[in-house]
Amino acid sequence: MLWCQITNNSKRALHRHLICCTKQVCVPHFKKDAVSHKYQAAFYSTINREPKANLEFETFNHEHKGSTTTESTFQSIFVNYRFLKHLHPQPKAALINIYNLVNNELSKKCLSITYTINAKSKDAKAKCNIDITWPENISFSNVGSNKRIASEKAALMCLAWLYKHNKIIEKKPRVYSDRDIQHWLKSQEYIMIDLTPLLKMEMQSLIDKFNNIELQTASKVSKVSEDDIEINGQDTNSLNSNIPLNIIIKRNSELKEHYNESRKKNVTDLPIFQYKDEILSKLQNNQVLLIKGETGSGKSTQVPQFIIDSYIKENRGSECNILVSEPRRIAAISLAEHVANERDERLGDVVGYHVRFDHVLPQTYGSILYCTTGIFLRRLESDPTLKGVTHVIIDEAHERNLQTDLMLKFLKEFLKNNLHVKLIIMSATINTELFEKYISCETFTVSGTLYPVKMHFLNDIDIFKEESLSKSSLVKMNISFAKIVDLIKWIIETKPPGGILCFLPGWQEIKNLHKLLENTKMNNLLILPLHSNLANMNQQKVFDSVPDHITKIILATDIAESSITIKDIRYVIDTGIKKEVIWNEKTSLSSMNTTFVSQSNILQRKGRAGRVKAGESFHLITREDYNNLQKFPTPEILKIQLEEAVIASKIISKGEAKDFLNDMIVPPNNVSVDSAIKNLEKLGILDKDENFTNLGNCVKHIQLPPKLSKALILSCVFQCLNPILSIACIFAEAKKSILSINEENHNSVLRSLKLKYHHTSDHIALVKHFNNLRIMKDDSLFSCPKGNYLNLNSIEKLRELHVSDVVNSGVIPLPTNLNYMNMYSENNELIRAILFASTNQLIKRNTAGYKKGFFTKKANILLNENKDSVYIKNESVNYDRTTWPSDILTYIVLMKFDTHKHNLAIDTSLISPLTALLFSNGDVSCSKGPIGEHTNEEKVFIKINGIENLTFCCEEEIANVLLTFRTILWRMVEFLIEHESNPIYKEHSIDIQKFKINLMSVLTKALRKSSKNIDNI
Repeated sequence: MLWCQITNNSKRALHRHLICCTKQVCVPHFKKDAVSHKYQAAFYSTINREPKANLEFETFNHEHKGSTTTESTFQSIFVNYRFLKHLHPQPKAALINIYNLVNNELSKKCLSITYTINAKSKDAKAKCNIDITWPENISFSNVGSNKRIASEKAALMCLAWLYKHNKIIEKKPRVYSDRDIQHWLKSQEYIMIDLTPLLKMEMQSLIDKFNNIELQTASKVSKVSEDDIEINGQDTNSLNSNIPLNIIIKRNSELKEHYNESRKKNVTDLPIFQYKDEILSKLQNNQVLLIKGETGSGKSTQVPQFIIDSYIKENRGSECNILVSEPRRIAAISLAEHVANERDERLGDVVGYHVRFDHVLPQTYGSILYCTTGIFLRRLESDPTLKGVTHVIIDEAHERNLQTDLMLKFLKEFLKNNLHVKLIIMSATINTELFEKYISCETFTVSGTLYPVKMHFLNDIDIFKEESLSKSSLVKMNISFAKIVDLIKWIIETKPPGGILCFLPGWQEIKNLHKLLENTKMNNLLILPLHSNLANMNQQKVFDSVPDHITKIILATDIAESSITIKDIRYVIDTGIKKEVIWNEKTSLSSMNTTFVSQSNILQRKGRAGRVKAGESFHLITREDYNNLQKFPTPEILKIQLEEAVIASKIISKGEAKDFLNDMIVPPNNVSVDSAIKNLEKLGILDKDENFTNLGNCVKHIQLPPKLSKALILSCVFQCLNPILSIACIFAEAKKSILSINEENHNSVLRSLKLKYHHTSDHIALVKHFNNLRIMKDDSLFSCPKGNYLNLNSIEKLRELHVSDVVNSGVIPLPTNLNYMNMYSENNELIRAILFASTNQLIKRNTAGYKKGFFTKKANILLNENKDSVYIKNESVNYDRTTWPSDILTYIVLMKFDTHKHNLAIDTSLISPLTALLFSNGDVSCSKGPIGEHTNEEKVFIKINGIENLTFCCEEEIANVLLTFRTILWRMVEFLIEHESNPIYKEHSIDIQKFKINLMSVLTKALRKSSKNIDNI
């Protein structure tokens, strides 16, 4: 293209681009001296096609040693006016911003701007005086027709002087010299560590004693057999071939008699009833049957009854024992109660349920047991032959959580060798092709629902047509709660009476809508929250009937999506979104995301209406959006960390975890599997051959995430079980809920609450708060409207459960002496040390550093063990901390939220450098060198493999003592995990027991002394 063909605007744009490029090439070559500034000014004038600087600055005073610099002096040092004005179009604001950084850095005011008005002058009515004390005392003055013009001209003079003296770089002040900056950056690359002479002597004495004992025992501990483990008090519901015949005959007779009296006459109008004979026929001829039936057709309640009734009619009722797995506890309980009521029986006869913390088990012979998938898996671990079970039903298989997929994998292999057991897979919205291909089953479709449900999308809802909710706004959590309230009002005012079920992403949204509804002028409303972490008693309230003049409104997450029938629900409002934690294998970080549900989920939600009358569902997405959604939900195994899946696979199968997981219905990513195996090796749970270590053989018994399970095992060894048990229970249960509450006010209240108990450790604060509640018998730990996320009773039950797990693991010597197990429970640093040893997760604070291009000694940059930048969430006691008794923190949960751009550490505790060294996992590497440029004194620098953000520095003698002590400490831990519960060890290892006592005495003393400033702040 010819130059003459280019438009004027294009020419100007190209010219500006060429100028910018020329500056980038030429400016760096100017030397920083007065002569070069002369050429630099000429350069700027040339490229801008202007004469050299010729500004009409009135006065310029340089107050330094009593001298004054004239305007001509200023002109000789000043860069081109137009360029500086282009760089800082608002010079006064730019100068204030620069000095705000300076003021904060130096903790004093270094800029003052004053004005004087001369009413007599026509052209210079206002005069601006700018006084600065950094980098030295200087004043700049200029005049203008008004204050704004005068201040801009004076500010430009000040900026020019700062640029001249190299005090501004990339629009940021340069407070420190390059040499100082390098010194501070270098000095924080390591943390000094020291020992008092007494501690050093005591550690050396222990080292000498250790060399004289041998860590061996006459016999290894006899571990608890898998078949001997009792899962939460549940018996195995197994049939015994030696049962007296008269008992079997009596049971069969009782079942037959009851069937003839009540059940035989109990015929319902559920659509599935017309398919009863076909289903039984298919089941007779197939070991595996997939039943696909619409929501409300009666699958969950009727199919188990079809099966057991067929046995009862043949006088063989005692031979039939059915396990029905449900994805949620509320479904297992409500279905069991419904079926028992329908059969006119009490819970605990033919029908029962088993969920965590609660169970009503049926009779041993002739039973239907509804249980959660988690309970089912625990049953498999303790009873892999499923003794006495004749039928397994996997209900709501479309949900595809990890536990359901693990069950499918196990049962696929199990059925090959147990041809007498039948498997029934049921769902309304299942991917039949996928299941048929995986498990070689026949599909039977049940058509029809009891009552029709009319489906509405945004386009169809009158009150949303003018101001609709967009798909993007919902994902960004800009839910128009006011509009949902309007929709509820409209339903109540224009539709026939009926309950309303509203699906929301999480607790925060439930809380927001709950508050709005309470503040409306609508009367006769019963508003009930429904969330997975509400207590069973609070969940069950949604099933209670209400008087005719009351409108029941249930605000629920996806807990209400399947397998439950709330009889008076006639209308469903569905936001179409949910919150879920998704694991990112690239960043090795979980994130809390708000995402759209699948078409399958929406159909399930629709199906909650119309159970007793014709209903309607209102979905707050457009029909086009619905058509573009995934047809089925993404399996959980593709969205989570796989450490627990690997452990489960090693318990169920003796082969390699990757082989087991690759044969699941949807195999996980191999990278994720390898990462999980590697993490378990780092934690010491698996060895390099992928076998359970001694620690792993204990961890596999504990129903907690691996890191918390490891913490429990170590707490037994270090004799501080109670506090670690409380922390593990709180984090395993409460944090699932608290993570979904990302509300400023809630986080601030939670932080204030914890600060009452401890100022540097969230974990110690939670323990103290929990202990205080136990004393006060206050049931609420984290309060929420109309119910509690976590209460004292829940934590106590969890503690009982996990103490039982620990006993089954074999790490606690029997009989258990609680005083012995909690001898060091008051040592806060030991508690924090165990948490760190169990996670190897560490944050290092760097005081100095660059923030947005500005070097500051108040940077407080936080880096985790992988040297990734992290921030502390505002619910932590260490959020926005100003005083730091230690630069090292440990944490349990690090997450990314879709409402924040940073990685957030949810919980933190300061720990001492000594703790970080002694309790870190990983091999040690050491090197020698000077600690500065101007000294020949050599120190030892210690690096821990796997902790990239931290280097320790100490004297060579201290390094030798600490590292030897660290080695002995963990050799003792490994030995005690394997042997302490063995009675023979107790009898023949007196020397080792004495050594352990001395070791714990020295260790706890050292930890307490090293953390004195942390706990006394």
